Amino acid sequence: MKMYLFSGAFLLCLLSMMVIPRAQGQGDVGKKASSQLTQVQQPLDCAWSAGADLPTVAVRSVGVYFPANGHFYAIGGRASDNAGDDFTHPFEYNPSTNTWTTKSASFPDNQVNNMACGVLNASGTDYIYCVGGSAAGATTATDRVFRYDPVADTITTVASPWPGDTGGIVLPGGFTVFNNNLYILGGFSINVGMVSDIWQFNPAGPSWTHKTAQLPVALGYVPTCTIGSLIYTAGGSTWDGTTIHDDSNSFVYNPTADSISAIASIPRPTAETRALNFNNQMRVMGGGRDTPNPSNEVDVYDPGTNTWSTDVSFINARRNFATDTDGSTTIWLAGGYDINIAPTSSMEIFECNGGGGEITLTAKLRRQSGKIAVALAWTGTDDSGSINILRDGVVIHTSTDDGSAQDHLGDVSRVSYTYQVCEPDTGNCSNEVTVNVR
Repeated sequence: MKMYLFSGAFLLCLLSMMVIPRAQGQGDVGKKASSQLTQVQQPLDCAWSAGADLPTVAVRSVGVYFPANGHFYAIGGRASDNAGDDFTHPFEYNPSTNTWTTKSASFPDNQVNNMACGVLNASGTDYIYCVGGSAAGATTATDRVFRYDPVADTITTVASPWPGDTGGIVLPGGFTVFNNNLYILGGFSINVGMVSDIWQFNPAGPSWTHKTAQLPVALGYVPTCTIGSLIYTAGGSTWDGTTIHDDSNSFVYNPTADSISAIASIPRPTAETRALNFNNQMRVMGGGRDTPNPSNEVDVYDPGTNTWSTDVSFINARRNFATDTDGSTTIWLAGGYDINIAPTSSMEIFECNGGGGEITLTAKLRRQSGKIAVALAWTGTDDSGSINILRDGVVIHTSTDDGSAQDHLGDVSRVSYTYQVCEPDTGNCSNEVTVNVR
């Protein structure tokens, strides 16, 4: 394994990268590369605090962070379990002013509970896409897909209904975004049972693909998130013929290989909540309905070591609430059923304020003598002496913090890798940059 250092001027002349989502790969990082897998540290000084209440009590909304404007959205849901209490407009939270706004755009129908939503790009514009859902008090579900443009405040129905809504009674299960596609894992066939299917939605078609792989256990309301090039699940709901129960089965799905396998089970059964990728770890946010749930516990899964731990619990236990994250410094949650199974409007915010400024990372692809290398350059660190280099969510090397490094991939083709650098002392991380090898 060799060490290569290059000046900033040389790095700028390297071949341009193409930005697409991630895949796995192997390689050596210059500067005394280490093969040890290291847990990614979160920023220091992290704590939960109260945010502004939602405009109304709300349950079964989907939380979506929209990077284009930095706002958090509660999409769909309802004020109670009574028929007719479904919401008709999105709610927008502005972190800068700590205020909520009820937007003008109207949902295409009232079947807006228990949807699967995610940010996808279509023709250069980011939208919040939402799939499926049901109305309060109903025993049927919709296959409808719509997209919301938060900037223009407009909602449009997408002419590509979800084929997974078999018989008009299936709600989507766990959901996450990978490679600008929305994946749905499992689901709930209302008052019949859980399902194990995996579906992939591509906004470019738009089109749906029914994947060959299936969840080994039929589950609904599955906490799910993407880390690197893999999709992780933790828990979910089962059906005993009469009612829903919490489960602890946990899996990793490889969307590129279309294969799925078990990982260490989450230590507590839970469901009806989200899993979030926060600093390349999976965080499962409370949830669950079987006693002692609903919970306020935050369970943390480290993909590098296949182990679980816990972090600071949020304040009020709840399930079926809106939650999402910016991925590195902030988690928002709002609404849900409280411990008395009563709808709430309260909001909580998890914020991390570590040292060091904003770290900016760039990555360039280099080919020489048939070999592939990725040249990394970064600015904005605290110059503490070392920097963690991550490929696809795993620390592959702890380097001297001098602003540059190379990852020597060798002879590879048609793969992609996502890079990030993080300060070991503060946990501050850079933006993620993905390079495509073709």
